[in-house]
Amino acid sequence: MQITIKKLQDLLSSVQRKKIQTLKLKQGKFELLLNKTYKKVNQEIIPSQKSAVLQNSPSTIIKSINNTKKIFCVNEDRTEYATIVSPMVGTFYHSPAPGEKIFVQVGDEVKFNQTVCIIEAMKLMNEIEAEIEGKIIEILVKDGDIVDCGQALMKVET
Repeated sequence: MQITIKKLQDLLSSVQRKKIQTLKLKQGKFELLLNKTYKKVNQEIIPSQKSAVLQNSPSTIIKSINNTKKIFCVNEDRTEYATIVSPMVGTFYHSPAPGEKIFVQVGDEVKFNQTVCIIEAMKLMNEIEAEIEGKIIEILVKDGDIVDCGQALMKVET
């Protein structure tokens, strides 16, 4: 079975209707991880804003790069970008140690597999690498912030 946009839309609609919180789908080189948290507000259950990977994106595009699917977005000014997301819950750090040079800043060009930050989880420092090449256009979290699995960390213009 091949994953099509229509099948993906149907799946996401079902996930939302049934209030499924976590879903992992892997088929060949296509992999989808959905991780949502819900908060009760006025007796209604709504998705938490912190769990949104693609925040306020006017449009989303799925492309194949290096035989893997990547999700891209387009800003209001038509700038195409991808997001670097946290693969785990932990503490975000811009540099390898306090006082040392930061890995990347807005305007820097990043290469595939270049370390862009560190996520500390359970006293273990995990280097997060760029999965795409481009220019950092926005860093969405601050040094020392706690991040969730799947949370967008940076926008990379492609």
